[in-house]
Amino acid sequence: MNELRLPDLYEAAARATINERCAPAYLHDIRGSMQALFSALELLGRSARSGSVNPERVERACELARRAISHHEKATLEALQILTLQHVDAAAVDVLSLATEVVHFLRNDAATQDVLLNVTGTPGVSISAERARLQTVLVGLLTAAIDETPPGASLLLCIDRVGDNAIISLDSDAGYKEVSEKADLWNCPHSRLRTKELTLLFARQFLAANGGRLEINAAALPRGAMRVYYPLAARNVAGAPAEAALAVP
Repeated sequence: MNELRLPDLYEAAARATINERCAPAYLHDIRGSMQALFSALELLGRSARSGSVNPERVERACELARRAISHHEKATLEALQILTLQHVDAAAVDVLSLATEVVHFLRNDAATQDVLLNVTGTPGVSISAERARLQTVLVGLLTAAIDETPPGASLLLCIDRVGDNAIISLDSDAGYKEVSEKADLWNCPHSRLRTKELTLLFARQFLAANGGRLEINAAALPRGAMRVYYPLAARNVAGAPAEAALAVP
């Protein structure tokens, strides 16, 4: 009989959500940059076929190609950071910059559901964190919130600093219900917890292990609210829940 650590299961479910929902966003970005590059080649082709060199047209085509290649490179690096577990060592993380990257990456996913996604907040709020895993938490929570937001509405992610904590606020409860850390993963309805619930468990486990917490206020108007608290000086907390193991037949 093998043993599977629950935190690993939670994280795997959260990563699965990211791969399923965010890979299409990356492909959409790449398609856009390829179309721009094709347009640049068309301009150059016309100049060549005309039999005369038009410096202005050539320069315009080259600039269009440069912008397309730059966008392609940026989208690829962004996707690598979000779709793969890079930067797993604790390091300084600018919270507003990280949140902006997540919102930018999810903008197409939100647009398909007619949800306007925005981010605002205090610049210069820095924490020591495993960037990739904090990113996984934010993408998972924000993706769930997008699903629960009615078409035509907006979602605002706000970054602030209160006392010794960085605060990441979202004006939605994402439809979350409290999920027990001792939930029976094999005998729950439908034989498994939903990926969304496992993502929530991963968020709580990761934050608790680093001295943070997640608060959900379902009573806040109009659609509830969530707040992620993360200490400016992250630490492993002795009182954090132990890494339970799950027996797998």
